[in-house]
Amino acid sequence: MYVRSRRRPMGSAMSPLLARSLFVALYVLYPAGCILQLGPDAGDTSPIASIVGLLMVAASFLAFAVLAGSSFQRQAQEPDSKLDERELAQRNRAAYRAFAVFAGLVALGLLYMSLRADFADRILLWAPTEQAHWNALFWGAIMLGLSLPAAFLAWENEPPLED
Repeated sequence: MYVRSRRRPMGSAMSPLLARSLFVALYVLYPAGCILQLGPDAGDTSPIASIVGLLMVAASFLAFAVLAGSSFQRQAQEPDSKLDERELAQRNRAAYRAFAVFAGLVALGLLYMSLRADFADRILLWAPTEQAHWNALFWGAIMLGLSLPAAFLAWENEPPLED
């Protein structure tokens, strides 16, 4: 998902270090916030964990929104005809790696759910039971799928050298 602005049609120029920091924030804050907000004891005794979790999820969505207009996201989502050979090769490598990671995570999730179903009578493992749990998994998968190629591009580019 790339959001093109009229002022910056090529995406906002962002240093790789800032982009990497935003991607780390996105990939750490969202799951941690969901666990705090939707965990087994969320809201039972103290609403502090739920509020902190909600703030973490909101911060991850903010990081996602900032990254949606970045030059890394533009390169990851731009049609082939608008990229030069170097950008196209980088984008294809990043998309291949992102697909491999995403497919691996989906396979691990399916394996976990299968093992949970097989051993439900012997081992107590968590599984999504409420609509809020499925909603959190859905939006996490959407954000990961849309941003992972740009994350690989941000890690591939070297930060500018300091004088």
